[in-house]
Amino acid sequence: MPEFLAGEGFIDLHCHLLHGVDDGPEGLPGGLDIAAGLKALGWTCIVATPHVRPGLYDPSDRAVLESLRDLRAAIGAGGPRVLLAGEHYLDAEVWQRIADGRGRPYPNGRSILIEISTAGPAPARLSEQLFRMRVGGLRPVLAHPERCAAFQDDTALLEELRRAGVAVALDLTSLVGQGGRRSRRTAERFLELDLVDVACTDTHDARELPDVEKALARLRKLCGDEALERLLHAGPTRIALDNPAPPAEVRH
Repeated sequence: MPEFLAGEGFIDLHCHLLHGVDDGPEGLPGGLDIAAGLKALGWTCIVATPHVRPGLYDPSDRAVLESLRDLRAAIGAGGPRVLLAGEHYLDAEVWQRIADGRGRPYPNGRSILIEISTAGPAPARLSEQLFRMRVGGLRPVLAHPERCAAFQDDTALLEELRRAGVAVALDLTSLVGQGGRRSRRTAERFLELDLVDVACTDTHDARELPDVEKALARLRKLCGDEALERLLHAGPTRIALDNPAPPAEVRH
């Protein structure tokens, strides 16, 4: 665990380590490799976020929970602990699921990870809809906006969303070019403008772990230890783990 963190280490709010449910690992060993690799880099808590994208990746609750159960049993007491949420692609059907209370929010029941297409403009009325979600009791957490053309072209749009209460989740590996040069430049600009609330690994395969390690070093070089503590520990705790919903509302 990094020396500047006491107690729990890094917390990953966006990771695809559950096997057999989306474009993450096909089998349990792949998920175990991701968990072990992230633990070695300082993560003590990983929130699994399988895709919720009808027509592409839309695993059943049963499949997700079975994969989570198997992974937890295989990890055992040595950790890291694995919690559950989902990454919600905002088409009309997913909007309705969230409105009906059928999404997969973060463990505190008060925030939810969302994504939009990386290509083309932002969906119509995105700001209004995310504000309505916030008013309805769920804080949207926007996944990897640095990879999305809509935000690469319009920093003002991201600033508007943050003023409306949307949290921004940067993909760490964008800092080392995993999403291309434009994503890397945009990620650095968002950090400079203080537009990032949490940094996540978005890991799908253990082969990505060397890039995660390089990205940690890059973030530390750009912003210092304070940023690592804020973006990888304090921010994730506040957004996804603190202030849990009443017991009857807790789903995971």
